[in-house]
Amino acid sequence: MIVNSNFVVLTTNRSGSEWIISTLNNFQDVSAHGELFLPRPRILNEKWDKDFAYTRFFETRFKNWTIRPFSVFSYLDTLYSMPGKVGFKLMYKQLGLYPEILAYFILHRISVLHLVRRNHLDVMLSYAVKAKIGRAHLLVGQSAPDKLQVELDARNLVRQLTWLQKQQNIARKILTWSRLPHLEVIYEDVARDQNHYFQLIGDFLSINAREQLPKSPLTRIRKGAHKDMISNYDQVKQALAESKFASLIE
Repeated sequence: MIVNSNFVVLTTNRSGSEWIISTLNNFQDVSAHGELFLPRPRILNEKWDKDFAYTRFFETRFKNWTIRPFSVFSYLDTLYSMPGKVGFKLMYKQLGLYPEILAYFILHRISVLHLVRRNHLDVMLSYAVKAKIGRAHLLVGQSAPDKLQVELDARNLVRQLTWLQKQQNIARKILTWSRLPHLEVIYEDVARDQNHYFQLIGDFLSINAREQLPKSPLTRIRKGAHKDMISNYDQVKQALAESKFASLIE
């Protein structure tokens, strides 16, 4: 079976995917991009890829050039025709909005790096932090406010965590059904042992990742424990206590 050297990182928001993408982009002969099917124009101010960001589908002539799926196929053909190994970040929701992307991946045997986050509570915490500081990511040298705390919606938390888990499971079924070459990696594992897991990713994507690991231009926003970061920690812990997600809170 011929496996395409081009790739996509399939994931959900607040999964650490920007860190993964920005690190992959720093490998030799790799061009890795952000959310190309996000349906709004880019705002490049203080973004890690502001000097070379690829134009999103929403901003291109392809959007009005012809009918879908041909416009999406033409856009992806142009993207993947660039030299080297080319990849981008695709959210579950965006795949739902543009299902023809899956057909394109199957037709061209695009490799899928399925990035998941084991702790769904951290995803919700990351959403809340982003809303509070007004930034999705921080560049190296920038820092989040001291003693950063956020409040989570304890009443709806179990429902939100259930939905995150369901999205992951649906994505796994789609990848199995499509028989696309894919590798699932867990953000927490990659963050814990970067050298080992980027070597696994590199082997899967045919990238030489066995030399010195390049650094991402991004830095972590959250640095405290759950009890330090969640202002209504006791309410959140109680809300999760009787659910299957009780072990997610520190």
